[in-house]
Order: sequence, then structure tokens, then C-alpha cells
Amino acid sequence: MKVLIYGFGRMGLTHFSILNTINPKIDFKIIEPNKILRYILKENINAEFFDDDKTLNTPFDIVLITTPPALHVKILNKCLKRGDLKIFIEKPFGGHLNLKINENLSRVVVGYVLRFNPCIQWFKSNFNANDIKSIHGQYLSNSINKKPKGWRNGPFSGVSNEMGSHIIDLIIYLIGDVEMDLLSSNIKSEVSDIDDIVEARLKSKNNIIISLYFNWVKKEIRKPVFNLEIEMNDGIKYFIDQQQINKHGCSGEFLKKISVTDLSETVPYYLRGIDFTKQMGDLIADQKIIATADEALSVNKIIAKILRK
Repeated sequence: MKVLIYGFGRMGLTHFSILNTINPKIDFKIIEPNKILRYILKENINAEFFDDDKTLNTPFDIVLITTPPALHVKILNKCLKRGDLKIFIEKPFGGHLNLKINENLSRVVVGYVLRFNPCIQWFKSNFNANDIKSIHGQYLSNSINKKPKGWRNGPFSGVSNEMGSHIIDLIIYLIGDVEMDLLSSNIKSEVSDIDDIVEARLKSKNNIIISLYFNWVKKEIRKPVFNLEIEMNDGIKYFIDQQQINKHGCSGEFLKKISVTDLSETVPYYLRGIDFTKQMGDLIADQKIIATADEALSVNKIIAKILRK
């Protein structure tokens, strides 16, 4: 199997490490423009390094694009033209400005890794979208304490693209509906020049009411957290985060707790959580869970609506 990775920062290294353990026979080629970083990596990583892709003209089995999102579309077009069989792009998929892509993107998937969380998989396996009345999704962190530099202070960044996109993707995944009407939105820029705090209300085509709250400048938060509050048509509520599911009755009474440790299974490699290993396993195999390009573009369109772009 031949695998090409564009960019070898935190996410490139993460995916390389997992794939290399799942299948030690993979032939890796890595494009890293930083000369100093390339020199260091060559001494420690069993892969062939390049400063660009000018000589790489033969199709690859898998390509991973882990560059800043402003570069996604340019690199993606190269991969499509080269005939690469599977193309994985880290989220956010080029921000919300790439809505005019007209290529056939059936070979393209996007790295919304929270889909692979055992708690999310439990809910997906046990309930039908028709049973859902409403969903409240939120992401909270204290990630930004001063104005970011470079692309992180531009239109490809912001709490909606970088963090909230995960929540929107989870909702699309759970309800099976990519079309949503915007009812209201409120955006605040407290530290950066873009969206730092976002509130929104939407309604899906299957009439599920969705409320969102994203805040990455919340000083009280020690580490990033996401959660979903899902109310069913019968009044039962499920509170889901990365660690557990709490079930509450119609009157608010606690009924049951399911921990991620109750649901997790043994995986061949564990880096940054079971979610990342499962994602790479799905990429290599049947791609049953991983987000499609169409779903990722739907996330972008919803973000564009919320930010009124």
C-alpha cells in the first residue's frame, strides 16, 4: 500500500503513527516544505520525504491532506487529477469558502473524528432519527487568550470552523439530514477578529430543533469539552460527552449512566484516543463511518448560514 501525506505537523504525525502500526508494510511518502523539520524527521521516521509533489505523478492508494485549510482545495485538485484512490482531508474542510467545488468527490473523506467516539456510536446504533425531538450541542474551551496569527485569525478559522464544525457534523451524522434552516444566530469576537462565541438555532428538514453554543474564550474551562443534549419525542433526555452517556427521565430524574469504558474495545494502537485509531481503520477498510466530502461541505454551508457569509 502506498500512502502520501501532505504536511507533517501534529495531525500528520498522528495519522502516520497509527497507520504505520495498523499496517507496518505501508510505503510512506511525506511532503513537508520545512527544510529543518524535514532534516530532523529523516533521522527518526521510516519514510521518504519531499519538499513538494512535482515528481509524484503515480496514483497513491491513500493520500492524507493535513495542511492548513486554505491549501486544501489546491492540493485536492492535484490528488483528483493524479487519480489517487482515497483522499483524506483533515477538518475543517477548507473552511466555509469552498462551496463551488464541482468535482466528483466520491473518493474524498474528511476527518471529523468525533463520529468514532464510542458514546456517539452507541447512540447511533440504538436510536432512530425519527425518535429525536431536539438537540443542543456545545463546545467549550479556553483555547484563545490572545489574537491568533496567520490563517487562524482569518476566514478559514474561528470557533465555528475549528471546533463547532465537529458538533455540526455529529448532528448531521446522528439525524441523517444535511439540510437545515437557520432560525437565529449571534456571533461575538472578543479576542480574535473572527467568531469566538457563537449561538445559533436551526431546524432540520425532518423538523428536529437544533441549538448550538460554541465558545473558545471561556476562561472557566480547564480543558476543551463537547456535549450533546438530545431530547426524544417521549421526553427522555440523553446527555452525551466524550466520556459518558447520562439518561434522564421526563421529569429530569437520573435513570442510567453508560461510561466510555463500558463501551470501548481493544484496538491495535492507541494514540490521542480510540477515536483516531478507529478513524484510520475505517479509512483503510470500508469507510462506513467516516465523513464524506458531501457531508463535510454541508457542515460548511451550515456554518456559512450561521455566520451569514
